[in-house]
Amino acid sequence: FSNIEYHVNDGKSLEMVADNSVDFLFSFDSLVHADTDAIEAYLIELADKLTPDGVGFIHHSNVGSYLQPWRSRLPGKAGDRVVSLLNSRINLHWRSQEMSAEQFEKSCRNAGLQCITQELITWGGGKYLVDCLSTFTKPTSRWARPTRRIQTPDFIVSEAMRVAAYAYRN
Repeated sequence: FSNIEYHVNDGKSLEMVADNSVDFLFSFDSLVHADTDAIEAYLIELADKLTPDGVGFIHHSNVGSYLQPWRSRLPGKAGDRVVSLLNSRINLHWRSQEMSAEQFEKSCRNAGLQCITQELITWGGGKYLVDCLSTFTKPTSRWARPTRRIQTPDFIVSEAMRVAAYAYRN
């Protein structure tokens, strides 16, 4: 398409984007695979790229909220066994095992951003809240406020029903 610019980056930087030029950033179903270092690198870049009231929306992994506590409590082989058992029960689909809602919020703070909402969701019919939809902005933005975190354990089912209802009406 001639109305789209295409760029290839190193997976952590956004130097091709001008500072203070992004009103809204949207990333869905790709950064669920990114570990903490990549997410933090992007957030640091986005702190410069967002306009004063710009807002970002990133869909990321929340698997770390299930696995990381066990890794820290049970170091070594015992922790590895528990994590392996959890891995067999959680619908991972190559999601980052490090990232969590809490870690994303911390990474926002480290980048000088304010995480304002987080929706923990299931994926693919699973029962675990393995994903998170996070919205963030600059702390001086008119949208800035303390983080509000909600859980939607039937996300895929409820969204599919809404889409079907909409399609049926139209």
